[in-house]
Amino acid sequence: MPYELRPVRSPEEWHHLHHIRRTVLFTPERHSVDYDENHPDDRVEGNVPFLLLFDARPVGVFRLDLRGEVAIVRLVAVTEREQGKGHGRKLNALVEAEARQRGVKTLRVNAAPEALGYYEKMGWQCTNWDKSELIGFAKDCIQMSKELRSA
Repeated sequence: MPYELRPVRSPEEWHHLHHIRRTVLFTPERHSVDYDENHPDDRVEGNVPFLLLFDARPVGVFRLDLRGEVAIVRLVAVTEREQGKGHGRKLNALVEAEARQRGVKTLRVNAAPEALGYYEKMGWQCTNWDKSELIGFAKDCIQMSKELRSA
């Protein structure tokens, strides 16, 4: 069961990333915000969108916003069909490994309330790290952090 974490670069990879975000994160039940495939934050230097592949199939996404020794994990999603199969645990481990390789010591996330249990199981702690993040799309989120240990 090979996993691969791949930075999004090709048009096909962008297509998969947008499809997963739109069908998991930006559904009418979750948000009244329209999904913008051309949102400039995806292309800011230091912000790196990733696809999680399982057996060469896209099953998850996230973006890592690098800020020196701190990185913010954003827009985390596993396809609905693949949820509950351990992909989230693997995604978390690969996020941490990728962040460590890039010199990150602390990860932060604005967790959706329904994802709080997942993050707590992965060792994240509730922490208020930047109130200005909790506006608009993230207004109901819970801020969490995780200190990374050396591998």
